[in-house]
Amino acid sequence: MRFLLISALMLSITTFAQEENSREFADGVIELTTVKVKTNFLQDYLDGIEQTWVAAAKIQQEMGIISNYNVYIGNDGSTVYLTQTYPSWANKAPWTDEQTAEFQKKFNEVMSDEDNTEMSKGYEDIREIVSVELIGRLIFN
Repeated sequence: MRFLLISALMLSITTFAQEENSREFADGVIELTTVKVKTNFLQDYLDGIEQTWVAAAKIQQEMGIISNYNVYIGNDGSTVYLTQTYPSWANKAPWTDEQTAEFQKKFNEVMSDEDNTEMSKGYEDIREIVSVELIGRLIFN
């Protein structure tokens, strides 16, 4: 009886150890924003985020805050997925004053505060942010 109990315990420890080694989290974190765009406004929305969200993501990538960004469109033609990949959780932390000033300076070269505010106001009429999630990527060994 003792032998069976010890054998079962050893087998469960071995199985658990194998599971841990078979996968691991990749470095970094992905911020996934799901946006529902009103019918017939997808092109308007994409034109707008190209000038705002994409422009801001390019600057953040140049600054090393994010390592990548993407825009995906769902097969329903009205769901947009925006992703920003942060190289580490530390990059997701609040920005320093220097980072904020650098970003603002670079973004103002692309778009004025007034234009950004005006364009952003129009988004409320054509889209709804469904969710914002932080997701990790698993690597299977």
